[in-house]
Amino acid sequence: MRRILLTIAAVAAVLALPAAPRRGDAAETVPERAPARTPDCVYVGTPYDVIDAMLDLLPADGRTLVYDLGCGDCRMLVAAAKRFGCRCVGYDINPLRVEESVENIGKNGVSRLVEVKEQDIFALDLAEADGLLLYLLPEMNRKLIPQLKRLKPGSRIVTHDYGIAGVTPDKSLTIDSLEDGAVHHIYLYTTPLKRKNRVKL
Repeated sequence: MRRILLTIAAVAAVLALPAAPRRGDAAETVPERAPARTPDCVYVGTPYDVIDAMLDLLPADGRTLVYDLGCGDCRMLVAAAKRFGCRCVGYDINPLRVEESVENIGKNGVSRLVEVKEQDIFALDLAEADGLLLYLLPEMNRKLIPQLKRLKPGSRIVTHDYGIAGVTPDKSLTIDSLEDGAVHHIYLYTTPLKRKNRVKL
C-alpha cells in the first residue's frame, strides 16, 4: 500500500511540471515592465491665478504645441487649451499623476487638444515644442538645459517659482496668489537661451 501511494505521488509531481517546448517551438515568455524611476520631486499643483499669469507670457493659438514637463494633474495644459485652443502634451513619470491628468482632461472636455504620457522628462526630445510650462526644482531646470537648447528659435519657456540657473530671463513677475496667499515668481525665457556672463550652458 505504501509503495502504491509513493508511486501516485511521483506521478502527480511529474504531471505538475510545465511541459517542455517541442523542438522548433519558441519558449513562451512574459515580458516584464521595467520599474519606473522614482519621481524627482513631490507634486504641488500651481494655483489657478498663477497659471493665468503664466499663460499671459505664453501667447498661443491652434498651431502652437505646448508641453508641460512634470505635468501633475495637467491643470496648466487644460487651462492653456481652453484659453488658446492650442495643442498640448503633458509628461509625468508617476502613473498616479497620469491617471489624474486623464480624468482632468476628460472632465474639462479638452481631450481633442490635450494628451498625457507617462515618460521620464529627461529622456524627451523637445525639438517640436513651441512652448514649455515648468514647475520644477532648480536642479531639475538646470538638468533640462541640453534639451532646452534643441528648441526652435523663438520658443517660449515659462517657469513657476524657480528660474533656470545660468540663464537670463526675458521677463520676471511676482504674483500674490489669492488662492493660497503666497508670493509666487514667474520667469519667461525665449530661445536661444541667453547665458549669464561667464556661465557655460
